[in-house]
Amino acid sequence: MDLLTTLRGWLADENLDGVLIASRQNKQPHLGISTGSGYVLVTRTSAHILVDFRYYNDIAARATNYQMHLLSAENPFTQTVNRLIADEQLATLGFEGEHVSWQTGTQWRETLNTTLRSISLDPLRQIKTADDIARIRAACQIADRAAQHIRHFIRPGLREREVAAELEWFMKQQGAEKPSFDTIVASGPRGALPHGKASDKVIMPGEMVTLDFGAQHQGFCSDMTRTFLVAGHGQKPEDHPLYPVYQIVLEAQRAAIGAIRPGIPCNQVDAAARTVIARAGYGPQFGHNTGHAIGIDVHENPRFSPTDTTLLQPGMLLTVEPGIYLEGLGGVRIEDIILVTETGAEVLYTMDKTLLTTGEN
Repeated sequence: MDLLTTLRGWLADENLDGVLIASRQNKQPHLGISTGSGYVLVTRTSAHILVDFRYYNDIAARATNYQMHLLSAENPFTQTVNRLIADEQLATLGFEGEHVSWQTGTQWRETLNTTLRSISLDPLRQIKTADDIARIRAACQIADRAAQHIRHFIRPGLREREVAAELEWFMKQQGAEKPSFDTIVASGPRGALPHGKASDKVIMPGEMVTLDFGAQHQGFCSDMTRTFLVAGHGQKPEDHPLYPVYQIVLEAQRAAIGAIRPGIPCNQVDAAARTVIARAGYGPQFGHNTGHAIGIDVHENPRFSPTDTTLLQPGMLLTVEPGIYLEGLGGVRIEDIILVTETGAEVLYTMDKTLLTTGEN
């Protein structure tokens, strides 16, 4: 089923005459590009793209099944939409209340000649299309290669920012448009910071270093975390005080992945990881969700959280990323992207998850 057919079925279910789409992530499948500018208006019988001169020619050359409207001083947004409302007799129009400002929503209510109703289109993106999955696979492959590359690049004496810069440059060389988010490089005690963005700290021998990063490719994101040991001379992974913690996190991740299959509620997957960590005595040191859906945005719904009861369905893509964080000592997190299949789960990364030492061949 194509995008417009799906959306029109949703309009019928919601008893709406049309929907005005303003958010970048929900416009992207219609526009073919990621931009905060412009609008998409889909009704029961037609579909419209409203953009200014910066994007008009590019989108018009690729758009099919859409009527193009050039926004300008002579054809402003409100006038254009009101004309379409009148032409198609749109009595009730949905808009993305979560994604537009209070000021914008108020202005629309005052100036558009229809009844507006706040809606959310985000649930329609939970089950990915075959094309979505292919693009996310490609983004994951870039991140996978980047993880292998950066493992051999990291060495004592480098600053975290240098590692992040190398990682991001490598991903762009591999075809990434940009990083999915600000790269996290947290070494030594900074590993206890779940979102420890790369700093000027120098990486020292004997430290663990956690890297959380992703590649955006053709508008879709990957998200990956690996924790490495920057070993000192002759140091073995099992000699590190966080080695037992690493094994607990790895066991928790494997338990969560093993619980994934269609029909299972998200909170049951979260519980599978959380139980392993709590049983080992580190429950308070695991303070975030086990994972989240991913796609056009790096963080989407549903979530592997204690309260999310969404049932998993084939075609969903979510991360599994348990972690343990010990203030003053460091932390461990391991993250993969998982595709929910008809029978279970497929991990989209190939890199080994045993504790790897940097610099080794």
